[in-house]
Amino acid sequence: MSVTCPICGQQLGRNKKTCSRTCYSELRKHYKECIICRNEFQAPPSSDTLTCSPVCSAVNRRRKTSLIDSLSIAHERLPSHPLTGRFETHMHAKEWVIQSPSGEVYKCRNLKKWLRDNEHLYEGTLKQAADGIMKIKYSAQGKRKRKSTQWKGWRLLAWNDE
Repeated sequence: MSVTCPICGQQLGRNKKTCSRTCYSELRKHYKECIICRNEFQAPPSSDTLTCSPVCSAVNRRRKTSLIDSLSIAHERLPSHPLTGRFETHMHAKEWVIQSPSGEVYKCRNLKKWLRDNEHLYEGTLKQAADGIMKIKYSAQGKRKRKSTQWKGWRLLAWNDE
């Protein structure tokens, strides 16, 4: 049974991984692939280095700044997008049926938008009203120890989580 050196291909002696110290040091080296040019370069496993040269590093930094620019443009557009802005079409909007203290029933698709548009109907802030109605919902679902069925006279009649 003949075992050869994984680096140079020469015969190995007994209980050896490589044929020489030179091959052993080459075997222990760790190589990474450059994210820009895909060339292999030597770097320790604990190193955060991603590129093989200063030129590739400069290209990588330029790519990062263009990504940051595109992210800032996306963040600027979030409030006006129908799925992420303050609209009834918001991606997390749900159907709500609530009853006022006077007995009037209101149906809405986006609770926070409805509360924002109808601040004159309830006392307190938008956050207090939204939290109060959400606590009623969680109580009905059995998720609260201290149950509540109304918030300042407002009752939750139905909701749809779809």
